[in-house]
Amino acid sequence: MKALALKIDDEQLQAIRERMGEANQQAHFVIFQSVERETGKVLRLITDVESFRSIQEQHQDDSDMAIIQDIVPITDTLARWAVAENMAAQQGDSASVLADLEHYTNEVLKENHQTINPPDSAED
Repeated sequence: MKALALKIDDEQLQAIRERMGEANQQAHFVIFQSVERETGKVLRLITDVESFRSIQEQHQDDSDMAIIQDIVPITDTLARWAVAENMAAQQGDSASVLADLEHYTNEVLKENHQTINPPDSAED
C-alpha cells in the first residue's frame, strides 16, 4: 500500500470526532449512491444529509441519487475521511490529496459494509 499524504495523531483525531459529533446533531452523515444516467457509472460518496439534498437537486437532470445508508457512525475512519475531504476542498488539484480522499471514502464504505468505489472512480 502506498503512503498516504494525510498525517494526523490520536489527539487531533479525537478533537475532530468531537466536532463531527456536534455537527451530527444538526445534519447526520449519510452514504449515497449516484448513477450517471448517460454512462451508468456508479459512485458511492459520504456527506451530510443537507448536502446530499443539495447535490441531488443540482444533478437531478443527469444522475439518479439515493441514500444507501442513512446514518453513518462517527469513527476514526470517518474522522480521517473528513480531514481528507476538507483538504480536497482546499487543494482540489493535488493528486495525493485526491488519492487520500478516495482511499478514506473506500475505508468508510468498507467499515459500513458497502461496496467500495472502483479505482480512479473520482476522475472524469
